[in-house]
Amino acid sequence: MPVVNNAAVTRVVGINAALAFAYAAIGFLGLQVPYYGQYVTLFWAPTAIALTAVVLFGPVAVAGIYFGSFALNLVLEPGQPLGGALIAAGNTLGPTIAGLALVRVYDFRPQLDRVRDVFAFFAVGVVGTGLITATLGAFWFCLFGVVAWREYAAFWLTWFGGEAAGSLIVAPLLLTWLSPRDPVIDGRAGAGERVAMVVSVAIFAAFVLVYGERLPSLPYGFGFFFMWSLFRAGRRGVTLAVVGAALPLAVGTALGTGPFLEPSPRAGMLSLWMTIAVAGSACCTAGALLAERDRAMHHQRGLIAELDHRVKNTLATVVALVGRDHAIDVADFRTRFVDRVRAIARTHEGLARSNWEPMQVEDVVAMTLMPFADAGRDHLHAIGSATALAPSQVTPLTMVLHELATNAAKHGAWSREGGRVDVAWANGADDSLCIDWHESGGPKVISPPAPGYGLQLIEGIVDHQLGGRAVLAFREEGLLCTLHIPSA
Repeated sequence: MPVVNNAAVTRVVGINAALAFAYAAIGFLGLQVPYYGQYVTLFWAPTAIALTAVVLFGPVAVAGIYFGSFALNLVLEPGQPLGGALIAAGNTLGPTIAGLALVRVYDFRPQLDRVRDVFAFFAVGVVGTGLITATLGAFWFCLFGVVAWREYAAFWLTWFGGEAAGSLIVAPLLLTWLSPRDPVIDGRAGAGERVAMVVSVAIFAAFVLVYGERLPSLPYGFGFFFMWSLFRAGRRGVTLAVVGAALPLAVGTALGTGPFLEPSPRAGMLSLWMTIAVAGSACCTAGALLAERDRAMHHQRGLIAELDHRVKNTLATVVALVGRDHAIDVADFRTRFVDRVRAIARTHEGLARSNWEPMQVEDVVAMTLMPFADAGRDHLHAIGSATALAPSQVTPLTMVLHELATNAAKHGAWSREGGRVDVAWANGADDSLCIDWHESGGPKVISPPAPGYGLQLIEGIVDHQLGGRAVLAFREEGLLCTLHIPSA
């Protein structure tokens, strides 16, 4: 018998109940201020609520959208339950298809912090939702005789404009505020400055409503508040400012005041929609551009700090190589020193190619042991699981593998024809990395050699730089070195 997760069921029920209530309540309040007729509003916020719910919660929110829309339709037209059910289906289908397409096709981020997400939201979330709901809604209204078929096109345009305006203004506010906050790209304004922004927008909106009919250009002044909110409070601030400006303008226009009063109701409606479209799309796009810029600058600062750290470590390694190598003569010292520096250089080339992202152990092994390819045809056998190394672990491990390979070429398996080195790696139970270096086919090991600088370097790097341990066993058939490296 399947186990029922009560917490998950409770969460789904709670989401749908809250969503149905919010959809019906906001829709009912919006219809209390119709622009003309009984059901024509200047923007329809419930669609934005539905679209946001599908993006954030997925298909589990579909029931809440449908029942919220159906309940609202029953309240408005109690004698048309079938028509209310069909209209509710269209109101549910539009945001559901658009929301799922955004998440599953476009890899949409609800924070709207990338330009590609903003453009996808415009095309799919705003236009796509409006096309579906307006087409189905106008069709059902005409079919049930509420609207004459000859008025289908005009009614469709009115429905589409209200849906699109609601999605464009309200959905960005809900998406940005209900998504996790990112301190890297969110605004730097304090609480006092944010309150000042809200109060300023509200005061200016009232000023526009009072004097806008005589000064139709007053709404352009909102641009200054939008820029202030955008640069100081980020995407959340500017979406709140846009709603704070659009809502009073829409209510004022419906009540017969403000800068968008025209002889024809449709002309005033189109003027308001165009203003909302320009303001909403410009602010969303600018917010995404600033977010991408802030994230790129943060990444750049991180790279600079990482580069500074790497350069200091590299120079410290070079100094240690110079000061502690007990070479036989100058030529021997030069050969060892140059080989080790070249190993470090190859490491940095590999890290640069990977954009300083984690590298696979297989790639590190191949890159480090490539200069020893002339040791023989079957001189090396490397195998292991797909394991990634943090950038900070790559250089130390490269130095260890280089020392082991140099020792194998001079004294171990690769110093004799037919010698072989087997390198194997795997993740341990504690998520640590275990690497085995096993030499065979070389000179027999009679007794462990005296500890030289190379072996000391291996143990020191693994211990101090990688935080692990190196176990060296000098068997008769060759060296066996086991490296235990904890995860970074």
